[in-house]
Amino acid sequence: MRLSSNHGGHRDRIDRRSKILSSAEHWTRLSTSQRFALYTLAKLGYQLLFVRSQGDRPLAITRQDSRLATIDEWGDINFNPMITLRQ
Repeated sequence: MRLSSNHGGHRDRIDRRSKILSSAEHWTRLSTSQRFALYTLAKLGYQLLFVRSQGDRPLAITRQDSRLATIDEWGDINFNPMITLRQ
């Protein structure tokens, strides 16, 4: 979700999920380092959920059962990310 300004100076939340991307489309958004890290996580049972853009930097979000992990643009894995997924 991103925030945008409206005419009154308040911020409204805009849902960016207007188009659901396929796994292949998410894959193309990964850096080479993220792809290698994802191979490692896949061996542990993690699956790529989506890729979030933080500015011009991709952040891969993965899951194994109820456990989340993120992979930053350099391929560093965070097994304790501070994120919450929407239902």
